[in-house]
Amino acid sequence: MSGKSHTGDHPHIGLAVLSAGAMALALAAGLQFLGVLAKLDALLEGMFSPGGMNPQPQSLDPILLWGGTVVLAFVLPAVILNVPGAWRRLVVWGGTIALTLCWGPVLLLAAHKPGIGVALVAVLWSGFCAMFYSTNHVLPADKEEADPKS
Repeated sequence: MSGKSHTGDHPHIGLAVLSAGAMALALAAGLQFLGVLAKLDALLEGMFSPGGMNPQPQSLDPILLWGGTVVLAFVLPAVILNVPGAWRRLVVWGGTIALTLCWGPVLLLAAHKPGIGVALVAVLWSGFCAMFYSTNHVLPADKEEADPKS
């Protein structure tokens, strides 16, 4: 496809959100199964921990971690696909990545390991999928911005 389709076809926002969220969760689960996320979490812990700080003994509850990840994986593409303009979508995606990363130091201060790799992967992939979908379809939010009702 060489560009956005303008032929009156209606993009399926709900299906795109469901697909992006499901793919992000599947990727996060697969990377956790392979042990890649444990290395990412260790890297993030080393990056966020100040020198001389003891390793944190507590981990996040997996139900809480995966529950938050599920919310992020589905809400982020829903927001991205309902915001007009590519620049605004990039700001939403980048802001969500930054906020997800900022939970690392907060968890360290709360004496928890910053095990945010699962959420970070889900945010990166679901946002990428939503941005890719938005570049190949004319979304209703874009139509409303281009044709404002006075």
